[in-house]
This record gives sequence, C-alpha cells and structure tokens, in this order.
Amino acid sequence: MRAPGLSLLPTPRLAGLVLLAGAGFVASPMAGAAANALLAVVLVVEAVRLLRIPTPRVERRVPGRIDLGGRGTVELSLEGLPGLAVRWIDDPGPGIARRPDEPRRVVLPPSGFAEDQVEIEGLRRGHSWMGTIHLRLEGPMGLLLHRRQLAASEAERDPVSVQPGLRALARQRMPGLRHLRAPGAHRLRHQMGGREFARLREYVRGDDPRTVDWKATARRGDVIVREYEAERSQNLMLVLDAGRLMTEAFEGRERLDEALAAALVLADTARTRGDQVGVLLVADTVQAFLPPGHHSMSRIADVLASVEARRVEPDYPRAFALLGRRLKRRSLVVVFTDVVDPKTSRTLLAHLGSSARRHLPLVVAMRNVAMEAVAAAPARGLDGVYRRVAARELLEERAVALAAIRRQGVLVADVRPGDAVAEALARYSEVKRRGLL
Repeated sequence: MRAPGLSLLPTPRLAGLVLLAGAGFVASPMAGAAANALLAVVLVVEAVRLLRIPTPRVERRVPGRIDLGGRGTVELSLEGLPGLAVRWIDDPGPGIARRPDEPRRVVLPPSGFAEDQVEIEGLRRGHSWMGTIHLRLEGPMGLLLHRRQLAASEAERDPVSVQPGLRALARQRMPGLRHLRAPGAHRLRHQMGGREFARLREYVRGDDPRTVDWKATARRGDVIVREYEAERSQNLMLVLDAGRLMTEAFEGRERLDEALAAALVLADTARTRGDQVGVLLVADTVQAFLPPGHHSMSRIADVLASVEARRVEPDYPRAFALLGRRLKRRSLVVVFTDVVDPKTSRTLLAHLGSSARRHLPLVVAMRNVAMEAVAAAPARGLDGVYRRVAARELLEERAVALAAIRRQGVLVADVRPGDAVAEALARYSEVKRRGLL
C-alpha cells in the first residue's frame, strides 16, 4: 500500500483553545492577541512535529469468506512511534459493511506495536474486498490530526467473499451433530443392492430376516445377521438454477441464497461420507461446471461463490446435454430450482424425464413464500380478492407441474426456502439409506 495525499485537520481540543483565545481577546485585546500569537506558534510546532512522524507500518488480515448476514473479523497490526495515537478506518467493498462504521483509535505502547480489530457484515452475496485504509495521526499535544491514506490498488485489495451457508455448515460440523454426517456412522441394514458388507452381529428385533447369515448362526448357536453400510464413492451432482425465478427475494434473501446454503452443506456431508461431488451453475448459459470428484470444500465453495443470478430463463437443454456427456456413472442429480406450471416448465420436465432413465434426479423446489402469503391472507377490497385468486391459481398450477415431475420417476422436495438445508440433507440420507443409487 502507498501513502499519498497528506493533510492537517483540527481536533476538538484545538477548537476549544481557539474559542478561549477569542473570548480572551474580547475581554482584553492585548491579552487575546498574545494568546492567539502563542497558539499560532504552538500550532506551527505541532504541525512540524506531526509532519515528521513516519507513517506507521500497517498490516491487515481479513476473513476470506463470511456468511450472508453473518460477521467476520478484520484484524489490523500497526507498528510505529511509541506513544503515537492513531485513528483508522478502511473502505469496505460492495456487499460488506463495517460494524461499527466509525474510526477506531489505537495508542501505540512502548513497544511501538499494537493490534486492533473490527467486525464486517455480509450484506449481499458475491465477491468483494476491503480497500483503502485511512489513518489519522494525532499530534503530540492533541491539537492536530494528520490524515494519511494507505491507498489500495485493485491488485492490493484484500478479497472477501460473501457466501450463504457458512453458518449452517459450521452448525452441521458441531460435535453433537457428527452422527448425522460422519463417514461410516450410519450402519445401514441391507434392503437391496448398492451396499457394502460391514460386520456380523447378533440379531435384534426389527432386523430384516434377509440379512441373517445362516452359516454364522449355525457356528455360534445364536442368530447372526450381516450389517451393511451405504456404498461409498457414489456421485452427487448439484445443479443450481441461477435464473429469473431464483432471484425473487423474501425477507431480504433470494431463493438462490438458500439454495446455495443447502448445496454447500450437502456437498460437505457427501464428501464426509466418501461420495464424489460435482457442481453445475446455469442461467442463460452454463456459468460453471465442476465434474464429480473428491474435491476440497474450498474448491466447491469457490465454484458456488462464482454464481451470477440473472433475470433470464435457465438454459436447461445445454445444462442437461453437458451432464449427459460428462456423467458416465449413475448419479444423484439434485436440482435446486422452482416451477411455475406444466407449460412454462415443460423444458425442465422433459430433461428430468430423460435424465431419470440413467440417473436419480431430485428436484428441490423452492417455494415462493410471498405468493403463498398472498394466497392465504384475508382479501381486502376487490383488488385483494383478485390478487388472492390469482395467487391460488398459480400455486395450483405449480402443484400440477410438480406432480408431473414425480410421475416421471423424479424425486421432489417441495420446500420453503428457509428449510432447504434440512430437507436436502434428509433426502440425501434417505437415498443412501434405501440404496437408491
């Protein structure tokens, strides 16, 4: 960072002295003139000393990612003249706010090294940064401030990504919830194919009789069953619609925000269970494609964070054509989207039906909560009646479209956006438990 543009500013202490000198001039012009002259000399000395103070060495550390609506900590290290008082504030990029949004004051101790911190809040999804740092050095007598700006070029900005789902991911990783996601934690009883043998154990009431190992039973004299666990290294493909329907917001969050949160947590859970995870983002074009693999969560999170919501219709033909070429193994294809009616959504319905012949599609349909509220609210006046009737008709058409999707052998989770994380995890666990892949 560089420090251009220097300027001096008065402090409240200086303003108070000026007022006192002015009052003295009214009471006694000669005494007031002497006081003003003395103050001028003091100011010159203060300014000279302040201008000679070297700019403190500053280092800033920012969180690489913060949750949408969540907070992260920006840490600042200052090294300079012992006893120097420094006020600092930095410029957040779009979608980020400082909390509180006011300068911080730090006095350097005898070591000349101090640290300070401030919180930032993620207001809008996307890539952002922390930019220019503004310093104000206090003079030795506290009369002047010397403004110095550590201007950050575009290359020197500290990047920060605002991403939905990070808090949900942290909650999912809490020790008390590990049983929901740890590899091998679910020892699943064998109901059909797609399982791996885990161990032998004694029969307990409720076990499937088909799991009885008769040879082991004969040897031990007790009924012994085979226990299985879900097959590992299966494919999970996350497809996120970044088109018009997913940009609709309710209570400050787009449906796409909730879909991204669910996708992030689901990806982490699948990775922990040994499955391979892929991502496809689609709007009017395919924005990103990450083929299924044992990717790091950082890599998956980066791909999800690259999404750009657009008020366009998603290009499902191109998206499913890409999946047809690249997905060679049977996969669980989770599509986060919504539907309007059978006619409007016919392209999606057709491609889901084709995909169901080879893969296991799961549609996580994100409800329009605002429309549901209109349909359920008491009608006030003729306009209110029209709005409620129209909303109910649209919801009925949506239900017809979802029923058509189910008839094609596609799994459907019809969820409120805020419940997408929990419902996606539940459906994934059900697929693994039942061995549907």
